[in-house]
Formats: sequence, C-alpha cells, structure tokens
Amino acid sequence: MTQELEADAASYDGPPIEPDGPYGGRLSSAVAYLPGPVRSVALEAGGTAVLLGKVLWSAVRHPRGYWGDVLDDMSYTIKRSWLSISIALAGFLMTLAVPSVTWIQNAGVSELYGPLLLVQSTRSFTVWVATLLVAGVVGAACTAELGSRKVREELDAMEVMGIDPVRALVVPRIVSITLLTTLLAIPAELITVLSSQLGSTLIAGIPPADFYGAFVWTTMSTVEIGALVLNCFLAGLLIGAVCAYKGLSASGGAIGLGKAVNQAVVSAFMALFVMQLGYNALILGFFPGLGALR
Repeated sequence: MTQELEADAASYDGPPIEPDGPYGGRLSSAVAYLPGPVRSVALEAGGTAVLLGKVLWSAVRHPRGYWGDVLDDMSYTIKRSWLSISIALAGFLMTLAVPSVTWIQNAGVSELYGPLLLVQSTRSFTVWVATLLVAGVVGAACTAELGSRKVREELDAMEVMGIDPVRALVVPRIVSITLLTTLLAIPAELITVLSSQLGSTLIAGIPPADFYGAFVWTTMSTVEIGALVLNCFLAGLLIGAVCAYKGLSASGGAIGLGKAVNQAVVSAFMALFVMQLGYNALILGFFPGLGALR
C-alpha cells in the first residue's frame, strides 16, 4: 500500500508537496488522491493549520523574546492605519445604515432601529466589517513583507545561519495582528453606534435621544461583550495565520508576490466568513438568549 501511495505521489502534477510540509510522509502522498480543486483547498488549509500550530507552540512554550517586536509592529501599524481603518469603518457602516433605517421606517417600527442595531452589530456585523478591514490593510502588508523576504531568499539565509524564520518573523506578526484585532473590538463597536446614529438622524430624522434611549430594551450583558472580544481575537488569529502562510509560500518573483497578496486577502475573507458562521452558531447554542429584546 505504501508503494502504491508513493507511486501515485510521483505521478502527481498538482501543487507542489514538499517533504517537510504542509503534510509530511504518508499523509502527504495520500493527498494526491484528492481531486484538483479539493487538493488545493486541503493543501492551503493544512499548511495554514500547521503554521498556526507552530506559532502557538513557539509562543506558548517560549513566551519571551518576541514582545519587543510585537510592540514595535503594533505601534507602526496603528500609526499608519488607524485613520484609514476608522474612516473606512464609519463610512461603510453609515452607508449600510441608510437602507436599514429606511426599511425599518417603512415598516413603522423606527423605535426598534437602535436595539436591533446594537444586537446585530455586537453579534457579528461590527466584527465582520472590522476584520475585513484588518485583513485588507494589515494582513496584506504582512503577506507582502514575508513574501518579499521569501522571494529574495532571505528566509533560506536565516535558516542557514540557524535562525528560525517562524520564531523570528511569523510569531511577532501573528501575535501583533491578533492583539490589534482584539483591541479594535470596543472602538469598532462605538464607531458602529455613532455612525449609525448619525445616518439614522440624517435620513430618518430619528432624534439622538430616541436612538440611544431605545437601548434599554436590549438585554446586553458581559457575556455578549466577552463574546465580541473573543470573536475578534479568533478572527485576528485566523487572519494572521492565513496571511503569514501565503507570504511564506510566495514564489515567482514580483508577479508571484502580487498574486500571493491578492490570494491572501481573498482567502482571509473566505476563512472569516466560514469562521463567523460556526462561531455564531456555537455561541447562540450555548447562550440562546443573547441579544433578546425585553
């Protein structure tokens, strides 16, 4: 059986399967049996999972030595990106607030716009918009930096010198993206409420006092706030792993690097969509009363 797997792997003409990853040994040969599109997805998902496991193991087993790089990376990213992320978040949410408040106003329940907005934004909407912006701005930059080092063979040079590229480069960037996305949870929620209130006042004429006063109808709790923060944490971890993996697997010079950045953003978007479905289903399964109106 092993010889058959090796022979099939030898005739395999799909994406390259290196001896040391993302699947090694017998499992790597077994991947060759999968159809082409499924094989590509399996390789991408497996490589990302293996990289994330290495990062978590390195970060937890040796929790010292990388926090300086994490703080430097977070400081640089916040200085360069906070204004663009805030403006994009406010503009995107205000744009979506216009049809929402118009529909609710036509239904004759304008007083429910504030509570419904708070419930849906806390559960998924704010996290979805904020993480997409992080993936498009910070994640793309991470892929471009790691990919440029890969194309210039700097990662191979680091391995020759006895330096682990995952420990030196990937761990600080994934940790910084995760912490940055987590810290963005509460400010993003505030921006969501403020921009939506402005849109509802300008479009539907809802007074700010009525908009905020209706929040008393919701049953917001610390569990829901904690679920929001945990959601952002997991989303940041996923964005960092996907974008770092695409950067480390970049090849083909400048053209290949550009394709890797594009694929990283698209893959992060799809992974976030799947994660949000599973996470919200799990949270509502454990806490079915979250977000209920009084």
